[in-house]
Amino acid sequence: MEIPNFTSEGKLPTGLHLCSGEKFINRFCSSENRTQFEKPISDILDFAKDRGAVEIFVGGSFVSANEFPKDIDCVMVFNEDKYIPSKTEHVSIAGLKFDVLYASLESRNLIDSYLKLFSTCRYGSTNIGIIQIDLYARNQPWEIRHQPDEDTFEIIKRVYNDRSLIDLNKREGIIVSIHGLLSRAEWNKEIAPIASAEGWIVAPFIYDTNKPDLLFVNGKRNKVVDNFREWIYDLSKKYEHNISIIAHSFGTYIIGAYLEGFEEKEFPPVSFDSIVLTGSILNSNFDWEKHRGRSVGRIYNNVAPNDEFVKYMPKNDWKKRIGMSPLFGQAGVDGFNQVTDMVTQSTNPIFSHTNTIRRDIIESKWMPFIKANKNSCHNDFVDSLRRERDVKNK
Repeated sequence: MEIPNFTSEGKLPTGLHLCSGEKFINRFCSSENRTQFEKPISDILDFAKDRGAVEIFVGGSFVSANEFPKDIDCVMVFNEDKYIPSKTEHVSIAGLKFDVLYASLESRNLIDSYLKLFSTCRYGSTNIGIIQIDLYARNQPWEIRHQPDEDTFEIIKRVYNDRSLIDLNKREGIIVSIHGLLSRAEWNKEIAPIASAEGWIVAPFIYDTNKPDLLFVNGKRNKVVDNFREWIYDLSKKYEHNISIIAHSFGTYIIGAYLEGFEEKEFPPVSFDSIVLTGSILNSNFDWEKHRGRSVGRIYNNVAPNDEFVKYMPKNDWKKRIGMSPLFGQAGVDGFNQVTDMVTQSTNPIFSHTNTIRRDIIESKWMPFIKANKNSCHNDFVDSLRRERDVKNK
């Protein structure tokens, strides 16, 4: 069950090529530009097995040498028609919504017709290979027994072209903004149109208790963090998209306290690809590295040496005596001490506590950073598993 090399045209050789789900992922989701598809494809396979599918056939650009496929053509096959999910059912996998093409073994001719469609390029060539994913390690290659006539094949093409293809690049993700004290994040009016125009869902977290005593009353701080914990979990379940954070001032404490609220090496219910911090009141010794691949992918920290508020945050242990959290500090002025490729820090003396949240910084710094690090948390987790496997195999 080895997948053959591509032809000189970047296609699979003619015929059906049987392989396991693991080999499919290793072959088509392992290059630098395709690692983002590893989890969605795994979820597609899990969905198929959970619903009782017996075969999956995959064609199109996804099983070619194209490094940037925009869709995946697949048919899920069930034993009988009665097991096929509703034709109107929309499936959500890893935050990607699409219509699935279904068939059953009761209509083998229809399956064979779709396989002919997958093996035919738009210019009429019929020498394109197709993948058959062996879901249950049965090692039973599909036997094509039927060739549709021209009229039937034309109908099949029209039906297939009218459906919604599985678009792996359709959704960008969610950007959650978290405001600081004495603010309702008016700056969301800058972030929302920029991010929305690029395909992101913008979801501001606004907390009720919005007074300076949050700095000194532990119980009130805990309540805000608990509210955020419930809110972010509900958000992740509702939309099932990857999440990134833009946090300002006390908002940086909220995200830091959320991450630190779970035991080391524990996977929090919600993880984040990118966290952008501005006016950060987190301690400069905050340990980001321990969250790599578990809850955080990458961090972008705006450092403003002249921040008129952060510079008054205490650095010493005595802050506990006045009710302040040990997480508090001056990372927005001094930066983080930990040297790691997880953390990008940008320092500029013209920054103040609030003037970083402007269109020029959002468009030229934050959005490119967030887009460049999509799926970074998951990718780091996968890399850690591979390193562990390599160590065991030595």
